[in-house]
Amino acid sequence: MIPLLLLSAIGAFVFTVGGGLIVYSNTRHLIEIRNWLDHSQTVLSTLQLESQRLDRISSSMQLFQATGDINYLRASESSLAAAQSGVSTLQNLLQDNASQRRHVDELETSIDDLARAVETARQSRAVPDRQLQASHNVLDVIQQEERGLLTQRSNESQDSSVRSLLAGAGYLGLLLLVLVVLFGFLIRDALRRRSFEKQLSVANDNLEATIEALERRGAEAALLKTTRDELHLCVTSAEAQACTCRHLQALVPGSSGATLIINNSRSMLEIAATWNSPASLADGFAPDACCGLRAGHLRWRSPGHSAINCSHFTGEPPENYVCIPLTAQGETLGFVYLTFPTQEIADLARGRILQVNEMVELAAMTIASLNLRAKLENQSIRDGLTRLFNRHFMAIALEREVHRALRSTTPLAILMIDVDHFKAFNDTFGHEAGDTVLREVAECFRQSVRSEDVVCRYGGEEFIIILPETNEETAIERAELIREAVGKLRVRSKGETLRQISVSIGVAMYPAPAHDATDLVRLADRALYDAKHAGRDRVHVARESVSA
Repeated sequence: MIPLLLLSAIGAFVFTVGGGLIVYSNTRHLIEIRNWLDHSQTVLSTLQLESQRLDRISSSMQLFQATGDINYLRASESSLAAAQSGVSTLQNLLQDNASQRRHVDELETSIDDLARAVETARQSRAVPDRQLQASHNVLDVIQQEERGLLTQRSNESQDSSVRSLLAGAGYLGLLLLVLVVLFGFLIRDALRRRSFEKQLSVANDNLEATIEALERRGAEAALLKTTRDELHLCVTSAEAQACTCRHLQALVPGSSGATLIINNSRSMLEIAATWNSPASLADGFAPDACCGLRAGHLRWRSPGHSAINCSHFTGEPPENYVCIPLTAQGETLGFVYLTFPTQEIADLARGRILQVNEMVELAAMTIASLNLRAKLENQSIRDGLTRLFNRHFMAIALEREVHRALRSTTPLAILMIDVDHFKAFNDTFGHEAGDTVLREVAECFRQSVRSEDVVCRYGGEEFIIILPETNEETAIERAELIREAVGKLRVRSKGETLRQISVSIGVAMYPAPAHDATDLVRLADRALYDAKHAGRDRVHVARESVSA
């Protein structure tokens, strides 16, 4: 047994030494080829970087030519300095290759020419296209030759690998005998392997937990992106609030909650949108009822965390809830309320509170932007004094109603109304009283028409009311009703009751006698003139078309 072991040991030693020498030789050759491959890759990377620097010089010089901004020239000079440094790097890398070294010298000459051209361009602002193209051409030659070397070395690496595989296969059979003899060593290796597998199992468990956490965070990030995209698609504040509720429900499954918005008078908070019917939450309450609003930041209420409850509940407050203020552009819009029926859901929400808070911030910015846009749009079509539609909107609405009447072959009427003796009224009682009269008259008009009718301030003390699908008889009745309603107004200003107000009204009809929107306004204006000429405080109907 011992001689066999000695023979096996000697044979193993001989074969191991022989195989080691062969493997060493092949490995050394492979390393050399690999080094050359790495060298070629380094050269190609440096050449690519040089090309990018030339591109940056070209773009900076073009910008300098177009704008005259000296910063672009400085950027070109900086890139040029980097390119000259890159030439030095190439000279060091290719010093063992005479052909490539010659090309690098040509590149150095081209870069020097380019440097002189850039210096000249400080005065002429000309782009050195010729020098740039020459440098690019030299770079292309160097790259082409280096790629050829890379291909050649890759082929040599493959051939060497094949030879190594064949040599290894030849010695494999002989080494198997040694492995059988030294089977005892394998047992020890197996024991070690078992220990390693246990460690690997623990590492895999940790890796799976890490992957799960990354996937969860990825899903949360995707949900936040989806929320942002959908909020950008919202056109009203109500849509943004509903969108926020949907995504908060998806972010914290099992929770319930609501978005609450401060009303226009800023005296009360009202529920705007909900999910999963939050229990005990009051429909309306003062802003001071929410501790989160009073604190001005996110506030948790949970057992052992805070003993103070908000007072915006109709019954027993829940055990776990959080209030997050909706704040954007320096204004508090309201807050988001979330409650959790179980401790597990509360723990889930606490782990995702950063994402919840980010989603609330996105919602606040979107709601504030939509509120501002709605306010600006309303100001663009409303008269500031009377809050009626302005003359610009009247023109658009009248054109639209004329086309609708033409399509549906229905009549269309307009009333042009003028407050009688308004200038004298202003001179007697003052402009403040005159503004009060206009506001009261405008409100009277609003109360005297249908929801589909359009009431506009035409200018000064003149108003136009558009009456879709209204025949002449009905239009006259409506005009008389408005005239009588205005006559019953009793307006007070500064504690003084003003004199009685009256209006004159001109009525015009489409499609006859008016032929289009412009003709309709002219007819109504002529009818109003006739009503005032006939003594005011009356209604007059246009009977004939007015030429343009």
